[in-house]
Amino acid sequence: MKTKFIWKILIYFIVYSIIGFLIETVYAIFTKGMLESRQSFLYGPFCIVYGIAAICLILSLSKYKNRNIPLFLYGMVVGGIIEYFSSYITEVILHVKWWDYSNEFLNINGRTCLYYILMWGFLSILLINHVNPFLNNVIDKIFEKLPIKALKACIISLIIFMFFDGLISCFALDSFLIRVADEYNITIKGIDYKENTLGKLFSNEKMMMTYPNIIVVNEKDEPVYLETVLKDVKNYYYKFGKE
Repeated sequence: MKTKFIWKILIYFIVYSIIGFLIETVYAIFTKGMLESRQSFLYGPFCIVYGIAAICLILSLSKYKNRNIPLFLYGMVVGGIIEYFSSYITEVILHVKWWDYSNEFLNINGRTCLYYILMWGFLSILLINHVNPFLNNVIDKIFEKLPIKALKACIISLIIFMFFDGLISCFALDSFLIRVADEYNITIKGIDYKENTLGKLFSNEKMMMTYPNIIVVNEKDEPVYLETVLKDVKNYYYKFGKE
């Protein structure tokens, strides 16, 4: 049972990372009127914040299934904490921000805000009461009908792919920030102006298409949206009604 549970956790991470990517993509279409990348990595449709958040919510809140009030309240707390520390960790390690809620009502250091904390509450109810039970049934049926070795091989292959995808993305992002700081004469907090070993292996166009909403922090601790710096670089796939 414990072994199967571990495999389920890995499946959760993969599936909910993909679902998160789809949610973010649709959200961008409706709110910004454009089709743009919402990937965490350079390759593959993964938004890993959702994968990590889903696992944390499932592990901590499953005991409250069908109890909407505690699900909502605890979901807000758990989701808000995950969002806050995801922002903090990426800024410390990668020197970028993927979002900035500084102008939103009741925000916490621009990393999360009341609106999205409330959304985590609603998502927790949906996840624990409906989505994850359905996914569990699908997983159980797959385990019953498919060869276990083949299934495990697929899961391991995807996890390995995501690991190296993430590793490559981190190196590419570091190279990109060094190049942008040099080419556009801007200061990016946390970036050492060392030799750019990757050069232009991952072009500005590739990086901005992958990370269209990337934000850095300057020497004054002010957020700088790179789309306002690299104005000559297209950062979306399609803009509805305005192309």
